[in-house]
Amino acid sequence: MKSIFKIVTIIVLIIGIVAVSLYINTKKERTAHYPSLTLHSFGSEAEFKNAQKAIEHYRKQLEQYPEVTTNYVEFAQLLFQVMKSTGERKEFLPTIQWLLDEALEWEPQNYVALTTKAELAANLHQFSEAKLLAEKSLLCNSYYPATYAVLIDANIELGNYQAAIQISDKLQSLRPGMSSYSRVAYLRELHGDIDGAIQAMQLAADAGVAGDENRAWALYQLGMLFVHDGKLDTAEYLFKGILQERAGYANAHAGLGRVFKQRQNYEEAIIQFKNAIGQLREPAFYEELGEVYERAGLQNNAIQCFDVAEELYEQETEVGEDNAVELAMFLASHDRNVLKSLELARGAVQRRPGIHGYHAFALALFKNGKYSEAQHAIEQAMRLGTRDASLLELANVIARKNGRV
Repeated sequence: MKSIFKIVTIIVLIIGIVAVSLYINTKKERTAHYPSLTLHSFGSEAEFKNAQKAIEHYRKQLEQYPEVTTNYVEFAQLLFQVMKSTGERKEFLPTIQWLLDEALEWEPQNYVALTTKAELAANLHQFSEAKLLAEKSLLCNSYYPATYAVLIDANIELGNYQAAIQISDKLQSLRPGMSSYSRVAYLRELHGDIDGAIQAMQLAADAGVAGDENRAWALYQLGMLFVHDGKLDTAEYLFKGILQERAGYANAHAGLGRVFKQRQNYEEAIIQFKNAIGQLREPAFYEELGEVYERAGLQNNAIQCFDVAEELYEQETEVGEDNAVELAMFLASHDRNVLKSLELARGAVQRRPGIHGYHAFALALFKNGKYSEAQHAIEQAMRLGTRDASLLELANVIARKNGRV
């Protein structure tokens, strides 16, 4: 009997030693592959320092407690927010993806990690992947508002507008706030209800905190609705108000650039777009600055801006962003490579069969002389009654080429 007890004791000890050894090896493995990253200055000095402190905090948490999955998810969310503020995808994406993959390897049902990964996919315009991840997250927790938000975004770009409206209603009942109001606004805008979109976006902005980036984004979107509605004075007031709350906000400078561009005040528009670029090297900012230079008769400056814009679009592709719709629009709009634009748009509209995908496809078809196909594509782009000036203008020229009024 005693010998049997000794044998059992020895077996238990061996199992315990093996378990401890595996745990130690696991800790080493989880910390050994941590990717490095460099945080460059952004936003206000206080915001930059807070981000530095937060990053250092999570570095230490991962070193001391590599088995705590929450640390990986929260760190990924922090870096995701910083990435959106700085535009430095190449710097932050590998680390964010590693953190989320680590979290999901150990907790495959972690709904926060799944939703964050879905948000990341949507940010990279990988909307089918975003939809699948969000739906998987819902199976783990059907009461997490962020999951519904990313599902709305994905369904909109995939052309599933009725589904997006139904999910928006669910989010609204679950947690009314900036996230839900802003999506209501976008859906109303796509359906041609500019007044309704303005009302909803005002609610979104009011739900934010002064100086916070999310509120600045909501106010910027509100300002752009007024730009689309031709109310330039109101838009200018809003964009300047954003800059008082959050100095240097790139989108607010770009918004002012669009206001001055429409007023044909090209000198001031150039200043504002340069201010935007100084904060965030977005290809769209260079593209719009090039358009202003064109209108001002400065063709060489315009070409230089378009060259940089194309280079940045290509860099986005390299880091995994599916920006074929945006690149196709850019190439076709400025007659840089209309054949490539059609190739990109034809493939992109299969992955993003919504308003934007068909808009790009219609433009590329038109620029390649395929007017009959362009007519079908533009009708798809206009099927919700969207009141967008560039969309309506394109529809007009395509109709004329097809002998329609």
